[in-house]
Amino acid sequence: MRREPVTAETVARCRESARTDPAEGLPALARALRGLAGRPGVRPGRAVRLMEEAADIFRALVADGAVEHLGPASSAVSSLAHAYSRTGAHDLALAARYEAADLARRAEEARPVADLGRAAVLRAELSHALAEAGRFDEAVDAARAVADRSRAVTGEGGSDLMWRLLDLTVLLRLADRTEEAVAVEHAALEGEFLEHAALEGEFLERAVFARRRDGRARRAHSPVTALRTAGAALWFDDLGHPARVHPLLGEAARAAESLPARGESGDFGFHEAIRAALFARSGGRDEQAAADSPEPLGVDPGQRLQPLLGVSVHHWSFGPRTSFEAGLGALVGAVEAITGRSERTAAARTPLPQDRELLAALGTLTRRCDLRRAVLGERPHVYTRTTIPRLRRSVDIERRLHATDPAAGTRRLVRALTDLAMAELVDNDNAAAAGTLYEAHALSVTAPGVLPHRSPAEHGTEGRGHQTPRLNASPSQTSAAPRVGEGSPANSQ
Repeated sequence: MRREPVTAETVARCRESARTDPAEGLPALARALRGLAGRPGVRPGRAVRLMEEAADIFRALVADGAVEHLGPASSAVSSLAHAYSRTGAHDLALAARYEAADLARRAEEARPVADLGRAAVLRAELSHALAEAGRFDEAVDAARAVADRSRAVTGEGGSDLMWRLLDLTVLLRLADRTEEAVAVEHAALEGEFLEHAALEGEFLERAVFARRRDGRARRAHSPVTALRTAGAALWFDDLGHPARVHPLLGEAARAAESLPARGESGDFGFHEAIRAALFARSGGRDEQAAADSPEPLGVDPGQRLQPLLGVSVHHWSFGPRTSFEAGLGALVGAVEAITGRSERTAAARTPLPQDRELLAALGTLTRRCDLRRAVLGERPHVYTRTTIPRLRRSVDIERRLHATDPAAGTRRLVRALTDLAMAELVDNDNAAAAGTLYEAHALSVTAPGVLPHRSPAEHGTEGRGHQTPRLNASPSQTSAAPRVGEGSPANSQ
């Protein structure tokens, strides 16, 4: 049934009805106020006033003990928080999110639901807002409660729990609770929430891969398993755990190889959303300043709220969205200053700088541009012609760096190859993704601490009868070499 658009006249009629029949008229007036506030062209300040009036009506109704109005009240207050965010009233927005989550909780206590429920959704939004404000431990508590709820209601193979656990790892890391984040990540890889988080490290990792080799772990008939595992490899690399990168890349390669050479595009949007979240999570260090260097280009440390890499841009407050978009413009300008060409044509065969420092800077800037585009949801109409060439450009840059100094460039090249492979999975080119991942897997064994009791040749053939890298590499590009320290120029901003 088509609804007529809400106008000022609609609100006036509802006001009159509320005076004559408050029981029916007041809820209708609150709904009309919300409808008018949400119309295109309404200024943010006026939208706040309309939303405040609607929220006050519902607050009065639930104060009288009307349980049936708790759900609508939570929605109204949540919309008010959104309106506050648009005007930069961050404290009021956060307080409204707390209130909305509490109202939804009370509604579900009165009338339990079998699914995830509105209360969990609003609590998840609260956790994101708390983290933006730097209140990380509170954000973790809220996100963990949502993950527990999702675990209780999500069936095997459901995607919601995967997203909740991904959020939780992001927030735990922001709270400097890295070991807890690692334990949750292992749980997410297995598709189940581990109740005994003490099972971590080498023991858990061996158990995970033993289950997979024995065929007891679930195998998805989609690229999600390969995406999720490759994304975990990127994340562990960012955490400085090279020993975990190598086996995860092998698992991701085998998962990609088990898929049809060309997949179907029906779930493109979903798969790209997964890639964007995982890709962003691995770029957290690139977006932060080192202790001995200034803030990186495109970052505004003076703003009150900070964006949450790894969490959907739709959950961000409006200030961080605007700042992040402006930062992309600054990064693009820096890329163009190095190449002397329009960044739009950078994926073409634009000559690369000969100076190694410039080349390393170009590689970092290029990856950060790709990262921000993924986070901002700039989905190209022709993915194959835009996103994939940009990521191949990044691989070209990192190959050049690796050729000039394999010891310093291995980690960066492995990361660029993994970035490309994940995009190839979204593009349904599973055969190409498998080859790219196998090449990254073979290179990753050259990092120190990666199963040192076995030779690189043994690692390169682990789990497969042959190895055919997706992209051709010269012997110097694939030679075994130790990885330099995290603080070296090649691995820094």
